[in-house]
Amino acid sequence: MQTVIKKRSKKVITIFFILLLLITVPSTLTADMFVIEGVSGSDPEDTDEILEISGHHTQINIPDFSGTSNPNQHISTTHTIGSYINPLTGLSTFNDISRNRPVAVSISNARPALPSNATNGISQADIVYEFLVEGGITRMIGIYQDFLNVGVVGSIRSARHYMAEIAEAYNALFVHAGGSPLGMEEIQNRGITNFDAVFGRRADIFVRNVNRVPGHTVDSYHGLTTSGALFSWWLPMYDIQTTHHYNFRQALNFTNDPIPAGAVSNRINVRFSSGKDSTFHYNDVQNLYFMNQYGSQFTDANNGLPVTFTNLLILDIPITDLVGYGEGDGRQDMSTTGIGTGYFASGGKYTPIFWFRANKSSQFIYTYENGQEVELGYGKTYIAITPPAMSTTFN
Repeated sequence: MQTVIKKRSKKVITIFFILLLLITVPSTLTADMFVIEGVSGSDPEDTDEILEISGHHTQINIPDFSGTSNPNQHISTTHTIGSYINPLTGLSTFNDISRNRPVAVSISNARPALPSNATNGISQADIVYEFLVEGGITRMIGIYQDFLNVGVVGSIRSARHYMAEIAEAYNALFVHAGGSPLGMEEIQNRGITNFDAVFGRRADIFVRNVNRVPGHTVDSYHGLTTSGALFSWWLPMYDIQTTHHYNFRQALNFTNDPIPAGAVSNRINVRFSSGKDSTFHYNDVQNLYFMNQYGSQFTDANNGLPVTFTNLLILDIPITDLVGYGEGDGRQDMSTTGIGTGYFASGGKYTPIFWFRANKSSQFIYTYENGQEVELGYGKTYIAITPPAMSTTFN
């Protein structure tokens, strides 16, 4: 009990100090004042069924930052639009977010978690991964370069080892709700900076929304969410590095004409299992792919907007049932390192590609069949990791 009191007292003092600075010197509040590099890791192994958060985490009053010129100024400084580039989309930004570590969120894509086939905050992700998990269903990782300006995100689900490996590729802050035994081991052994709702690893950022899915209780994992506002409030209080080291560079490159000689396809169907596929319809007016799943258009529950992408990457990676490590219920195993094949689609065209990843700390590299490195179109990217036995069709 004494330890808890000390920790809470420290937070109260820290909160008071930050609020004082926000009032007195809002123009000079920087990351250097509060954020230092620390050691990341995880707590012991868990199961998906154990989802408990202490009562004081379920509700929080978010401070009003309207009196400051920039509510996220401890992360970046406001400048004229066009001065900076988002390294995950190639698009210009108001703020210099290029050195920020992105946030990777494990997001449920199971049908019961999607009221009206909608997920909170998914349309604001710069990159969305879709993977198989057990039972033939899929889960997503949303990668957000500027997470502090995102609304509600969720529902948040547990991690798998291959999801942790993807988060590491971006040097991301990984947000999840527990994980499989191997997933938790991967997070801890590789020192991935994580936020874990199950074991209370920086769990202040999570809330449970009993109204998110009608008919579910507050204990339902379909109601677990976070938000940019919660991150903005709590992040300065954690001893973690929020910016990349000086020598880190995102590997993505962008161009206005990514596939000048590709085959034409306005409808692409990506199959993950006998019960799950994702379909993309290309709109040549907006130069975007609109995502459909479960028989209807996939939308963002925050704003009702359709989920769209400029680029689609479909990566064929062998997937098998995981054996050992205390795993069960048909959990999946896949290697996200090595070399493989896939497809790249953009601008209504598609072409075969190779993917390469040297190790778990490195990023994916994509090349055309002639060895030339792939350049993406400016905008958001969807990446599917699919078993080679399942077909991708182009129409």
